Amino acid sequence: MRAAAVMLVSLAAAWSGVAACADAPSFAAHVLPLFKSRCLVCHMPGAESGELSLHPKVAYANLVGARATQGPWLRVAPGKPDESYLYLKVTGRHLGAGGSGERMPFNEAPLTTEQVDLLRRWIETGANP
Repeated sequence: MRAAAVMLVSLAAAWSGVAACADAPSFAAHVLPLFKSRCLVCHMPGAESGELSLHPKVAYANLVGARATQGPWLRVAPGKPDESYLYLKVTGRHLGAGGSGERMPFNEAPLTTEQVDLLRRWIETGANP
């Protein structure tokens, strides 16, 4: 009986860690891998589209609290995904908000629902590094 209780507590602790991660993703652990797989081909230093380098050494600083070049928004406004140009661009809502250019990623399949949700949660929870 005691062993079962210990196991249950251990499983609950492990699950809460997974849930906490899902609720508050970090840039380094969750967002940067997405950018590496879907965005870096166009947003590398020297060839970056939209004057945005997403190279791992500068990506966070180039996004969080930084002004977008295609409108009056911040690229990422912590806590405000609907006011973050990055989120508007990946959801295709940037034109309706007065932005310009194409939905991102350009000339590629849109991000999956899970990837868009990840970005939204990351921004909503404060755009943690």
